[in-house]
Order: sequence, then C-alpha cells, then structure tokens
Amino acid sequence: MDPDISVIIPVKNGGAVFEECLAALRASQSARYEIIVLDDCSADDSKAIAGNYSCRLLELPCSVGPSTARNRGAQVAKGAILFFIDADIIVRPDTIQKVSDIFQDKDVVAITGVLSEDIRYGNFSSRYKNFWMRYSYLVMPDTVSLFYTSVAAIRKELFLQTGGFDTAYKRPSVEDTDFGQRLEMMGGTVHLKRHLEVEHVKYYSLGGLLKTDFFRSADMIKMTLRKGLRQFLVKGNKTSVRTSFIAGVVLYCIVLMSLLTGIFFPSILNVSIVLAGVFILSIYFLNRSFLRWLAVRGGWWFLVQSFFFIVLDLSVVVGGIFYGVVDYVRGHRY
Repeated sequence: MDPDISVIIPVKNGGAVFEECLAALRASQSARYEIIVLDDCSADDSKAIAGNYSCRLLELPCSVGPSTARNRGAQVAKGAILFFIDADIIVRPDTIQKVSDIFQDKDVVAITGVLSEDIRYGNFSSRYKNFWMRYSYLVMPDTVSLFYTSVAAIRKELFLQTGGFDTAYKRPSVEDTDFGQRLEMMGGTVHLKRHLEVEHVKYYSLGGLLKTDFFRSADMIKMTLRKGLRQFLVKGNKTSVRTSFIAGVVLYCIVLMSLLTGIFFPSILNVSIVLAGVFILSIYFLNRSFLRWLAVRGGWWFLVQSFFFIVLDLSVVVGGIFYGVVDYVRGHRY
C-alpha cells in the first residue's frame, strides 16, 4: 500500500543533527509515510545515516542545491502529500499525523508551520534568529504567500502542476518565498498552521547571522526586481520579512543619505544628526511589539541586545540590497 505522505529531505553534510532528524521521524505515530533523502554530494556519512533509517536514498550526481533536490524527490514520491523539511529539523512524534489530519480537509492544498521556541544553543545570535523566525510567522495571517520549507506540505498533484521550485537557486536562499508567491499567483493558498511546530537545530555566530542576512537581502531584492517592483508596490509585502522591518530599512536609507549629504554640506549636518536620533526612536517604535515579546522570553538584557542588533542588522541588510541591485545590473539575476 502506498504511503499517505512522502517526507522529502535534501541533505548536504548533515552530520549528527541529520541522524537526529531521521530518528525523530521514525518515532512518528500513526500515518503511513515514506522518507525520501536527496543527498547533494555529501562529503560526510549522510548516505550511511539515511541507510540506517530505511530511507529511499537518491544520490545526486553533482551538487545542485536544495531546489533541484526537492523537485527530484517530488517526482519519485509515492505519497499524495509532499512534506518538506530540512535536514536540521526535529519533528515531534505527532507531526506527521497532524499533517495527515490537516489534509483531510479537501479545501487545504498547501500548509506551512512554525519553529518552536525550543533552542538548544544559548548564544545570542542563535536564540535571536530562532525567535525572529517564530515571531514573524506567529503574527502572519492565517493564509500566506510563503512556503517555508523547514516545515511545509503540499498536495503532490498541485506541486507538479507548478513546476516545483525554481532550480536557478543553487544554494539555500529565498526559493521558498519565490515558490509561495508563484503558487498564490496560480490560485493556490498556503494555510499557516501555528500548531505545527518543529525544532530547528541551527547554530549561528554573530558573523554567520549577519552574513546570512546580507546575502538573503541581496537575493530578496533580485527576486523583487525579476518579478517587477510594480508587483511589490501593488500587492504589498509577500515575504516573511515583517513590514515594520522593511519600514526600518527605508528609514535607515533616508538617514544615511542625510548624513552623507551633511558631510558635504555642513550647514545641514545638525538636521542630519536630529534625523539620526529620530531614526533610533522610530526603530524602537516599529519593533516594540517584537521587543516586548522577546523580553518575556529572554529578559530585559536580551531585549537590549536585540534592539542594538536590529540597528546593526539594518545596516547589513541595506548593504545586501545595494550589493544585490549592483549584481543584478551586472547581469546576475540570481
């Protein structure tokens, strides 16, 4: 009998966390499922780990990235429901059953879940990133234009109709946002299921987190330019980045231009300094709900650290946007 659900996992050098991912899946209760692992030319023992957990293993001939890997998994899947997770995701014993139950509703064609508050790394950067992702999804509406592949599922028939993920993305990037927007344009609706929680076992150093945000913002602006700025302006924010943060990016650019102008025209420098002060207050105002939410979970010192990180991160994101625009003009569309 064919499985109800095909769990699709691209992996590249998954290590011990990947084994934990598979062990958690194999501890799942009820629903019939299969696990399909797409090995993207791992240099470690990921293939052997997959074999130990009786997965369907497909070894890709060369490193192609998660988009192509997921598409390949979907093509061979036997389940009517495709459940995508990453190799560093730990599901709960009832996760697959929850996915099965949700899709009993014939009106549901695609879903995405959220990250849990569970975070095993105690450093600021790892905790902040996990909280950022969780909060961003918790405050979204019940239907979204995203397909968050850390925990997302879709009916196989619909997925194949869309053509799958854009294979021009050769590394983890904004391919899930791109797919979600394309799915919406085709009339598909992604339902956000907040009770579908998984743990993301991902360590971030400060430098690593800033680097991630830099290149993600570059990829995001390239995606926006490819689809046309008019679509963004007319249809609004269709990304996982909160509108309040985008407003902060705009304010940062205004203040930066003002300060640079003040260097060449000292007569307006005082105005520029005042604007910088207003900017700082505005950043707190725009993020006050998020910061209060962080204070409850991490304490006031964590809130203070988070506020200054947001200001720092804005400068990195603006730099990434500038880099992305320049790279796009040079002909690099992805």
